[in-house]
Amino acid sequence: MQDNSDVTPVGVRSAAFGGFSAVSYVEWGAVWAGAAAALAVSFVLLTFGAAVGLAAVSPWSLTSTSVTAVGVGSAFWILLVSLWSFALGGYLSARLRHQWSDGVMEEVEFRDKAHGLVSWATAVTVAAVIATSVASPGSRNGGFGDSPVTATAVDKIVRTTKAGVPAADVALRREVARALASNLSSNALTAADRAFLIGVVEARGGAPAPEAATHVTQAFSELKTATDRIRKAGVVMGFLVAATLMVGAAVAWWAAGVGGEHRAQGTRWHAFARGPARPFIRAN
Repeated sequence: MQDNSDVTPVGVRSAAFGGFSAVSYVEWGAVWAGAAAALAVSFVLLTFGAAVGLAAVSPWSLTSTSVTAVGVGSAFWILLVSLWSFALGGYLSARLRHQWSDGVMEEVEFRDKAHGLVSWATAVTVAAVIATSVASPGSRNGGFGDSPVTATAVDKIVRTTKAGVPAADVALRREVARALASNLSSNALTAADRAFLIGVVEARGGAPAPEAATHVTQAFSELKTATDRIRKAGVVMGFLVAATLMVGAAVAWWAAGVGGEHRAQGTRWHAFARGPARPFIRAN
């Protein structure tokens, strides 16, 4: 259990409002320290995990079983990284903060754990901002037509083996991509878009109309299948990320409680030191 005998730092408290402190109980220095530690540890461990995964798997020998194994292993590693990084961040956010002497033990314990939770929220927000800023340039400059799945379908439409036919320009590729994308929510292409795509295949590939129509139908069907597979994978990934972050919040809350208890008791963290821990001496 924690005690409340710590002396409040000079200048932290104020009796301006009927004896209650006018200063926030949140110490952002400790919060940011915990968040920074969590982000740094997670980056290092995720980089290490990616390196191990790339070294262990060959892209030329991938099978459905190996892909599943890699996916399960990656999910497990991400969960471990979340546990380790948020536990450290929560612990530091509570261990590094001042202990105020105007609260009972239960209140002090809550403030410690709240610091861990706020540190977790700060780390998640910073990571989300970084991820959004990295992804935004690609989404602004590219679009649906530049995605690998759509690019494959567009290639099948505009590809040609006729001599003297130049490669499809950007305008044509984007028009074909828009025609395909606008019909993904339907079971089949509209008559206008289907006629346009068949005309592109006929003009560039020299195939007769029936063969061009079959080619367009196959390309659109493959695009719908691949898009649906990506959608389902995105749903599963979204649930996994959300669950992992919630577990991380719980771990940060718990670790902050441990950190606050160690701070109050003067516990020395001596993982790399020899001999017993020295007693903590409080200021009078």
